[in-house]
Amino acid sequence: MTSSKSATINGTFSPRVMELRKKIHDAEYVDFAVQRIAQVLSRKIVEDSEQQLMRRRHEPK
Repeated sequence: MTSSKSATINGTFSPRVMELRKKIHDAEYVDFAVQRIAQVLSRKIVEDSEQQLMRRRHEPK
C-alpha cells in the first residue's frame, strides 16, 4: 500500500488516517455513510431537475 507524505508521520499513519481505517471496518458507520451520500445525491438530482423545469418554463416559445 502506498501513502502520501501527508498521510504518514515518520513512517506511521496519521491519527486521522487511523481513525478512518477503523471506521471503514464498522458496518454501521459504512451503512450510515452510504445512506447519507444517497440522500445528498437524491436532493441534488431533484434540485437540478426543478431548475431545468423552471428554465424550460421561462424559455421563449
